[in-house]
Amino acid sequence: MKKLTTAAVLTAALACCFAAHAQTAPKDWLISPAEALSYQGEGGFNEQPALRARAVVPQIDILKPEPVADLKVKAPFSIAVLFKAQSDAAIDPSTFKVMYGALKFDITNRITKFVKVTSTGFSLDNAQIPVGKHRLTMQVQDEKQRVAERELRVEVE
Repeated sequence: MKKLTTAAVLTAALACCFAAHAQTAPKDWLISPAEALSYQGEGGFNEQPALRARAVVPQIDILKPEPVADLKVKAPFSIAVLFKAQSDAAIDPSTFKVMYGALKFDITNRITKFVKVTSTGFSLDNAQIPVGKHRLTMQVQDEKQRVAERELRVEVE
């Protein structure tokens, strides 16, 4: 009988876990209720934001929902985002990413199938996210590969 190392067992377990969750979300949902649980949506909501270097970088402004402390919305809701480039480099919309929860699960393709992301931002009218606390982390780069990052923390009632 072949003895497996701890690393081999852990690698196999993680591969099975990610394969089980590789399914797509139900039609028109950005995050399914099952993904909200398995990707630690509420845990991600409660985590402190990552520290970012203070440098000349592009900006991401969230226009909708209006960012306020303890933001609560009813699904579906609108998300509108404005990108602001620095004077020396334009925003590259092809670098746009959206990650969900504490594990930063990439949901970019779920948003981009509903909206066209441009160098000035995007607007999504019917974001379908289940009841609970959620954290979406948005990133975009400019032509000098400087990364802007902004979090949207929202509680859906």
